[in-house]
Amino acid sequence: MRLSRTSLLLVVLGWTSAAGAQAPATGPVDAEALKKTCDKGNAADCLTLAGAYARGEGAPRDASKAAGFYKKACDGGQAPGCFELATMHVAGQGGSKDTSKAITFFQRACDLKYAEGCIRLAVLYSDGKDVPKDLGRAGTLLSQSCEGGIARACAMLGLMNRNGVGLAANPATAAQLFKKACDGGDAEGCGELGLALLDGRGVARDPAKATALFTKACEAGGMTACYQLGLAHETGAGAPRDPARATALFTRACEAHQPGACHSLGLLAKNGTGVAKDIARATSLFKESCEGHFGGGCYELATAYFGGRGVARDYSQAATLYRQACNDGDFRGCTTLGVMYSSGTQMAPDLVRALKLFEEACGGGDINGCARAAPMYEQAQGTPRDMPHALAAYKKACDGGNEASCYRYGHHQRLGEHVTRDPAQGIQRMQKACDASVGEACFELARMYDNAEGVARDLQHALALYKQGCAAGLEQACVKSRNR
Repeated sequence: MRLSRTSLLLVVLGWTSAAGAQAPATGPVDAEALKKTCDKGNAADCLTLAGAYARGEGAPRDASKAAGFYKKACDGGQAPGCFELATMHVAGQGGSKDTSKAITFFQRACDLKYAEGCIRLAVLYSDGKDVPKDLGRAGTLLSQSCEGGIARACAMLGLMNRNGVGLAANPATAAQLFKKACDGGDAEGCGELGLALLDGRGVARDPAKATALFTKACEAGGMTACYQLGLAHETGAGAPRDPARATALFTRACEAHQPGACHSLGLLAKNGTGVAKDIARATSLFKESCEGHFGGGCYELATAYFGGRGVARDYSQAATLYRQACNDGDFRGCTTLGVMYSSGTQMAPDLVRALKLFEEACGGGDINGCARAAPMYEQAQGTPRDMPHALAAYKKACDGGNEASCYRYGHHQRLGEHVTRDPAQGIQRMQKACDASVGEACFELARMYDNAEGVARDLQHALALYKQGCAAGLEQACVKSRNR
């Protein structure tokens, strides 16, 4: 699981920088002379004078006067004046905080092609804290800012395109925007382009090129890229396998509070892989990861509470954390929580709730969730019997590698029950399940060859299948094989 949240990109912009930071002084300032030319309509001199009052350079520091001269500069068409005045209204400098006025002046700066004004306004509409959230408008503003040369805006717009936030998902456009951001020196843009290349999302898959981008972004201070680079060295995907290097990268990123890295470092400590085994440290690292909304960290912390490993056993806390893991994108959390509700061992049984959790996990891509939901639909557990839903879940689980689900789907395919009859495909799926030690699949195939049910009788093959089913632990198959 990877951490890449739009909110993290928004935070880096900040809102409390002092007004005037965008326009450092270039030399001595004659405040009286500038005031005279400013009063005569020289907007550029108004801007210079405003900066002097804002910084206390060449004139006494006076936020109120700075705001007044920034307003004159803005009215005279000086975009930086509009921008600086907006930041003062956001911070409440030179008067009370006024988000409405800030929006007005950020918009004026943006309209005057000052790209920084566009991105600041986009952040307000993306965040939705001080103004109603408007992702469509945010996207338009980010596009203007990106075209105006703000690399960070390109990266943010890329995330919106990748995730389908506020506009239709478009991985190819996202990758192009990440490249533009990276070319403009944005470390996060390089890291996101690396992820796109690693997964083949919107671009041809290229793990080696992804690693090069992770390296570039990591060296520029992108901690998520350092984490990804650590994963590459840990697995050998696109980089030489180097456990020591991976551990160092995870440590660096985790110390900077990158939650994915803390999760990976926790796994190393939990398993004693390359570092001393330390369950207490692992649990602490999983806690930090979870607090950073990394689903894998929450899942591991939940499992620690479930098993009493490194912490006192607490099923209620485990359940809460499994739910949080699922909320944060690790859908194993929903599957495991569903098992707790379906078994009724650790909490009051609730099959309806269990099925909803399995469905949520299945929808999120957790194959075990699909495999759990399918028989509940077939056997009317927590829901009326629903074979279309059952078969869809069986097929998804089978396609994802769950061989027991392949047996059930193949069984229905062979007989043409609730699905188009396809004996050959059904038998193929059942044989695949049998070869993976699903005893029921071996037993059914054996009976088919024993009784010539849709296949030519073959007693020798039937016996071999009975033995295979017995080896998989199915007593019925053992009985049949012994009586031959």
